This record gives sequence, C-alpha cells and structure tokens, in this order.
Amino acid sequence: MNIFIFIILVFQIFTKSTTAQSGVVILPPYGGAWWNCTTDIAAAANQSFSIKITDDLTPITPGFGNYHEGNSSIERIQGIGFTLFSLFSSSKIPITFAAIDNVQIYNNIFYCDTYLVAVTQCDSPFMGLPLQNQTDKEWCLYLKNPFNNSQKAYVSFSPDKTSTNATNFDKSVSGNAENINKEHHLLILLILFQMLWEYFY
Repeated sequence: MNIFIFIILVFQIFTKSTTAQSGVVILPPYGGAWWNCTTDIAAAANQSFSIKITDDLTPITPGFGNYHEGNSSIERIQGIGFTLFSLFSSSKIPITFAAIDNVQIYNNIFYCDTYLVAVTQCDSPFMGLPLQNQTDKEWCLYLKNPFNNSQKAYVSFSPDKTSTNATNFDKSVSGNAENINKEHHLLILLILFQMLWEYFY
C-alpha cells in the first residue's frame, strides 16, 4: 500500500513541475536582448516570472523567445547583470528592434529598479498588461544586456502564487521549452514505474 502512495506522490510532483515554462537564454553583448511576447492577455494576467544570471557553460534552450544582437559601435564596460522591462503595442504591427522606433508603445515598465542599475536576479508578477478586451494588443517582456560581454540567464514563467485565478501562460508563450521539460519528466516517470514493476513482479 505504501508503494502506491509513493507512486501517486511522485506523479503529482512531476505533473506540477511541468506547469511552468522555463529555459536558458543568451544575452548578446553590447546592448543585445532576449524577448518574448504574447497576445493572450487573459492568460498572462495572473502569471509571474523569475530570471537570474546563470553559468556561461549552461546550454541554451532552443526555440525559447527571440534574440537581438547588440551594437558594438557603442562603447560599453564588462560586467554581470541585466535590465528588464515590459511594454505593449499593437499586435497588428510586430515589434522588431529594427523597427521599434516607428512603433507606438504603451506602459513601458522597468522591473527590480533596473532603470537605475543592472541586476543579476529579478522575480515579479507580470505588470503593465493591456485590458483583456484590447484584443489587438501584444505584451512583451525584454531582457537586455548592457555590457560588452555575452551572458546567459535562466528564465521561468509560472502562475502567480499570490493570485487565486492563475491560468496557464505556457500555451501563449512561443517556444518548445515546456514540451521538452514535459517529455523529460514523463521519461523519468516511465523508468521509475518500470523499475517498481520489475521489483514487485
């Protein structure tokens, strides 16, 4: 009987661990950036993120967000940390860094005081979202590297624990990180069941 309780607990742990989307991203040098956008404002309304600088040897997660190269003609110093902000604009005009000066943006919000100084970690609920009835809006989160050396960061999206109405943001965020994590967890779970089956039968 105890073994079945153990199996149920392990299954619950793995099921819960796949609800958050996460991945390692590269932050190109000289003002380069990583960003991710969504038009599913209702799903994003009760979500939060956790971002922290990670080891340079950590492999990046393929297909997770978008990247923009920096401008090496601007003199910058070497350092560790990032700046982080969100904004929204019309989803009818896709945002690119090449055309960002020609796009009207709204509610530009910096997180963790990064308008003053770069930080190595930031945890926060999503802020500055458009109204849910503004269906033509796209909300984006930008992670920028203000230094002349490339860096890597671990980015995780999850339901906001302070919210009683949390929904799943994974479906609206581009990339396949969540699918990769889910397949990995299911494989481990399958191996565990096989080991227990051989042990008891």
